[in-house]
Amino acid sequence: MIMSTQSKSRASAKRGGQRASARNSAELENALNECRDAARRGYAIAQTSLEQSEAAIDTATAAIRERIDAGGTGRVKTSSVASQLDAQLVVVISELGELQEASRRTLEARRAELDEFSITLFGRTVAGKSTLMEILTRGDGRSIGQGGHRTTRDVRAYTWRGLRITDVPGVAAFEGAEDEALAFDAASKADLVLFLITDDSPQAAEAECFAQVRALGKPVVGVCNAKLTLNDADDVRRFLKKKDALLDRRRLGAIWRQFHEFADQHIAGNRIRFVGTHLQSRFLSDAPEYAKFSVALRDSSRFDLVEEVIIGEVLGRGRFLRVKSFIDGAVSPMLDVSSRLLDFSAQNATSGRVLLEKRRKLQRWAERFLKTAQSRIDACSERCAARIREEIPGFVERNFERDDAGKRWAAVLNSLQLKDQVTKLQGELAAECQKELEEIAREIAVELRLTTSFAADKQIKMDAIFDGKRAWNWGTTILSGALGIAALFSSGPPGWIAMAVGGLGWLVGLFLDDRDEKAGKQRRKLSARLEQNADKIRKSVRREMRSWLTNELVRNQSDVVLGDLQTVISGLFGLADTQRALAWTMNRQAKALHRTLVNEALAHLDASALAARIIDIARVPGHATMLVIERETTMPQEVRKGLERLLDERIWFVIKTEDAQSMLSQAIGRDCPRSKIRLEEKIRVAHVPLDELDAVGKARVRLAQQLTEYHVMK
Repeated sequence: MIMSTQSKSRASAKRGGQRASARNSAELENALNECRDAARRGYAIAQTSLEQSEAAIDTATAAIRERIDAGGTGRVKTSSVASQLDAQLVVVISELGELQEASRRTLEARRAELDEFSITLFGRTVAGKSTLMEILTRGDGRSIGQGGHRTTRDVRAYTWRGLRITDVPGVAAFEGAEDEALAFDAASKADLVLFLITDDSPQAAEAECFAQVRALGKPVVGVCNAKLTLNDADDVRRFLKKKDALLDRRRLGAIWRQFHEFADQHIAGNRIRFVGTHLQSRFLSDAPEYAKFSVALRDSSRFDLVEEVIIGEVLGRGRFLRVKSFIDGAVSPMLDVSSRLLDFSAQNATSGRVLLEKRRKLQRWAERFLKTAQSRIDACSERCAARIREEIPGFVERNFERDDAGKRWAAVLNSLQLKDQVTKLQGELAAECQKELEEIAREIAVELRLTTSFAADKQIKMDAIFDGKRAWNWGTTILSGALGIAALFSSGPPGWIAMAVGGLGWLVGLFLDDRDEKAGKQRRKLSARLEQNADKIRKSVRREMRSWLTNELVRNQSDVVLGDLQTVISGLFGLADTQRALAWTMNRQAKALHRTLVNEALAHLDASALAARIIDIARVPGHATMLVIERETTMPQEVRKGLERLLDERIWFVIKTEDAQSMLSQAIGRDCPRSKIRLEEKIRVAHVPLDELDAVGKARVRLAQQLTEYHVMK
């Protein structure tokens, strides 16, 4: 039988397709072999970087431990302050240790996947991930969800054409926090992410998840699944008639632009490529009951474009993506921790400055208080002496001849209630001291609450040293009694005076005979003796009260608080310095990885010679890379575009200069005039109006911070 021309044509096309498929398979196999070699190189780079990070963290941990052991927290006399300071230092050590362990576990988990190019399917619930999996695995459709039900509740992996495909739970679902955690963990290990959306209205929540995937530095290919449901043959016929309108690029393009606008609110960057498809029609093309529509459904689904894009990514930049995946796996947490360490360093430094100002305020008050209190003590002692002197003339006249003058004089002193005057002054001074210390503690609690208002969900929490609910209890232990000062009027000088007065009549009577002369001398001597003892009481009251003031209120109260404050201030500034030093160490390690990645990209573009022209590199994975070059250096446009395609990131340039403000201004861009950048060079802090910047401007701020090692703040 002679074969028709049409049949010959179909057979020829089939044979040609088979030959092309064989060539593509061989090419893909070769590419995957190269990807395996690249993965091993990427793993070695990440392992070396991890070892360097661990060494830096170990150094910082040792410095913190030394601060705990020998940094003086034992000198803190207020136990709650010491315990809170120790607690933060211990938390820092613990969480840095957890960071080391988590990084090590993640890298070792990836070691088992060195031979597999990994692709993760990512998207919201019922976007079509399970349908896509069924297509690639030639499944029977049992895993495909129904309506709004969440289908994939765990991570499922399978192989398609030598590629490892991972299907993860849907994101942006109500009460789906655990699902999202699984999904993002899988995406963090992927070499390529297929992000599925549907052709109904884009959702802000899924665009936010998309931005988080981009922030991991992952290359992303968008797949837009048309959601027209096919339940029977009539639905299939209607679909085949309207397929062109359903998958019209202009219609889908409007949806993709809206999706990107949502995502730009979180991470503005290069727009990813989207491919439109109808997944259900491609799945049904393999179903026996739709065999007569098989070819039409397959062609109309346009799923071949999805396959072409996936294979094209592996063939075009697969080797680079494998290296990039390992480098970004090391870089992303490093940059995140560096940023957080800088934030907490700034928080601790700010808290230290708050306490330093409060300590100075308390010091000034203590100096004034001591001076004033001493004057009041002197005045009190003078009043006591004056009150005693008022009683001397009358007492002498009535008692100069009495043998019990001493006993009577003691009764007079008791009746003057001098002890009450001293006790009252003690109480007033103690109350004033307590009030000031309590006020200082209250001010500290209020101001530190303002400086420690960081989000509680940060990875390195580093709890604030000061708990507002447990404000320092300085001032509450002020002694309220008279502390024995009243003894001055009992067993001390007054008793001695009584004995002296009692013996005075016997001495005078022994040597003097003339009554009038004797009486005059007795009066004068008794008056002089009582005057002397009134002065002794004044001096004793002054001396003992000043001693009480110095020992109990100054040394045991305000000086304790001042000492505690100084120790905690030193601890805060020391901790801030340690955090800042570790942050910049990790920043420099991240920049070294950025350079390694850019060198890999240049080699991929056959432009390795240009690497020497790049002085420094900063990068926000998934967003932009900033290259520092000399003024006379030029970078070919095709190389710049090639880097942007490979990295899926914008490429920006900064001209090298020794002027930090100029570098910051260039890096941050025109949205922030140089005049609005204020530097604190001593502590390497740059103040920038961050609230005035959009997502792009804030990303540029992060790049500027990496390049200059100035902590950029409001």
